[in-house]
Parts: sequence; C-alpha cells; structure tokens
Amino acid sequence: MIQTRKAIKETAPGKAELQDNVPLPRVRDDYIIAETKAFALNAADYHHIDLLDTAGPVIGCDWSGVVKDVGKDVTRFKPGDEVYGVCHGGNALEPEDGAFAEIITSKEHTTMHKPNHLSFEEAASLGAGLITVVQVLYSVMKLPLPSLHGTSGPTVLVYGGSSATGTIAIQAAKLSGCRVYATCSTNNLDLVKSRGADAVFDYTKPGCITQLLQADASITHIIDCIGDENAVHFCSKALSPSGGHYHSVKAPFPETFKALRPEDGVIGTTAVAYAMLGETFKFVDGTIFPADEELGEFAKKGMLILEDLVMDGKIQTHPVDVREGGLEGILDGLDELKNVGVRGKKIVYRV
Repeated sequence: MIQTRKAIKETAPGKAELQDNVPLPRVRDDYIIAETKAFALNAADYHHIDLLDTAGPVIGCDWSGVVKDVGKDVTRFKPGDEVYGVCHGGNALEPEDGAFAEIITSKEHTTMHKPNHLSFEEAASLGAGLITVVQVLYSVMKLPLPSLHGTSGPTVLVYGGSSATGTIAIQAAKLSGCRVYATCSTNNLDLVKSRGADAVFDYTKPGCITQLLQADASITHIIDCIGDENAVHFCSKALSPSGGHYHSVKAPFPETFKALRPEDGVIGTTAVAYAMLGETFKFVDGTIFPADEELGEFAKKGMLILEDLVMDGKIQTHPVDVREGGLEGILDGLDELKNVGVRGKKIVYRV
C-alpha cells in the first residue's frame, strides 16, 4: 500500500514547493480522506506562503475529489462518493490539512456531495466561498437563513460582486429575501447581473456612489470582498445615514476603520473563516484562536443548507479558468494570482 503522497508544502517563510514522499494524512474521527481531482486557487493560499513562520504545513483550501476513507464518526459519506470542500490550508497546528495534495483530509461538515450537473473543476471553486458566506451573512450579520417558505431580509450591498465570494454572497442573500446591490468593474457587469443582483454599479465610473445612493439610500448591510482603503471609504458613504453593518472578508480588519462613521451607529466587523471548523488554530500573525464549538455546530447547519442549494442548482459556481498541470502548475498559478491578478473567474487546476 502506498504510504506517501505528493503535496505542496511551506518550506520556509515566503517559500513553498511540491514535494514527493509526504506522509499520508491520518484518518481522524470526523474527517474524510479523499483522492483529489481538481484544485481552485485563492489569495489566502499565497498569503499563507508569504506570512507563515512555520515550515511544514500543506498549502491550499479549495478542492474536489473522491472519498477514499472515512473516520469513525463520519455519517454523511462513504468511499467512492464524489465530493468537494474546503480545507484549512497552511494550518500550523495540523500541518497535514491543506488541499494541494494527491490525497487529502477534510472535515466532514466542510465537505459536500458533488452534484452530477457540476464537473470536478466547477465544484472545486465553491468551498471557500460557501463557508465564508455562511459565516458572514448568517453567523456575523444574522441574516435569515435561506428558506423554501420565503424570508424577508434587509437591503445588502456586495462590494466586489464579481469576486468568487461576491457572486455566491449575492445568490445567498437573494435566497434569504434580501434586496441586493453590487459593485464591479465594466467587464463583469453581465456576470454579476446573471447571479441575481437587483442592480449593479460600475465602481470604475465617475459618480458610481451617487448613482447607488440615488437608487437606494437605505442600505444597512455591506459585505466588502475587496477590503482596500478605497473600498472602505466607498462603503462608508453607501451605508444608510442611520447606520448599519459593514463586514470585510479580508482579515485583518483594515486600518481605515475610522472611515466607517462609528459615531453614526455603523458596526464594523471581520472574521476568520477557519473558525468555522470549530477547532483551535493559529492564524498567520501568530494569534491562537481557541476552538469555538458553537460556531462549528452553526457551520454544520449552514453548510448543509447551502449544499442543498448548490445541489438544486439555486447557487451557481463562479466562472472557472480550467488549466492542466495539476499540482505541478499551482505555484505558477499562485504567482499569477498574486502579481497579475484575476477578475471575474477562478483559476482551477485539473489533476
């Protein structure tokens, strides 16, 4: 029996490489073991490479594949199931946990059944976006969970609506009964409209904020998928004069927090999606986050709901840029993502 795997590991601060003969992951009680079929790239992946001070962790978050084994407490999966999910890549406390490997381990509640209508490449793009949306919309912002019986939610702005998280956030918020506005650049207006935004505003055009406020001055909830200084200032102006809730999916929280008008009742938050696993972890800045079992239980509920919505075709995947090369191509792809950037699509490598 094969006892090792290929995997991309952090070898020194700012450096990662594809290695052979990496030990196989353990079969932990509430984890599955999977053979990977595709990987999607996220900015978090190169941030881990750049910022980790510990050699050894496997890098990578988004993946799809086929179940090979399950832990003793796993009830939703069996060997042979086609699945996708999100891992805690760059996990200094559990170095085996990353997604960029031939054989991986994934927590049961951050693993989902792959619908027949999605390819492995499309499914690989979903995991990080889904768990971020469950955390931001439903745990932090307390929006109503999507319901077949209909719900009524507040008015929401998704800043950076053409990002991979943004397109999922738009769809989930609409399914929660919200009125949803979004911003993006000119080239991605059609994409964002196709994901259900009630109106889309081109942030590259002069007067964008004026047009948004003319359309609706009652926005009370903003999900900022960009998190730079320009984004924070725009979002501050976009929030209702009576205040509201601004959340940046980029951690740590921007230094420009003061632009958010706290004196007007504006709440500013950020969060780290790895907390949704319900386990203790070490962030890249060295902060230890203790296990939040209650949040982990909430994540189980929320991910099951979104899994069903994906299965039923009510949440569409982000457009994918599928590339050959598997693990061998990933480091070049991350370099491109970091230094060139990608808009309106997600880079996916096929095994």
